[in-house]
Amino acid sequence: MKNLPNGKSAYPPLPASRRGRITRTEKIDGSPLIYRVEDQAIFEAPSNPAKAFLIQKLALDEGQGFENGPVMFRIGYYMIAHRPRVKGKWAWGQFAPMMTAEELQLIVRKMKAMGWMDSGDNGTASNAEAGG
Repeated sequence: MKNLPNGKSAYPPLPASRRGRITRTEKIDGSPLIYRVEDQAIFEAPSNPAKAFLIQKLALDEGQGFENGPVMFRIGYYMIAHRPRVKGKWAWGQFAPMMTAEELQLIVRKMKAMGWMDSGDNGTASNAEAGG
């Protein structure tokens, strides 16, 4: 995190983990979407300290429980907000992030370090050593 001359961070701490949280929402077609955050990492974007990437491993419940549903991955981002109500705070990005090739490589390295990917990945491995 970028530091001010007095040694303090220019930005608030990164958002808290959502690991274990269940979200109930709707898919674009109106059908239910229920997922649990199995694992995640949030980390500062090297090109912009006011942006933080989020990678999540999600378990979906399609009616047979999380253990029997598909595993999905989500890449999201937070930005330091500029609008008055949330100015200076981390705000969830609504759209897909734009990133450099180096930043995409960083995301893939983090996913591999967490055991989410390998050459024959089936999405079942988990490893919290990459932080989050």
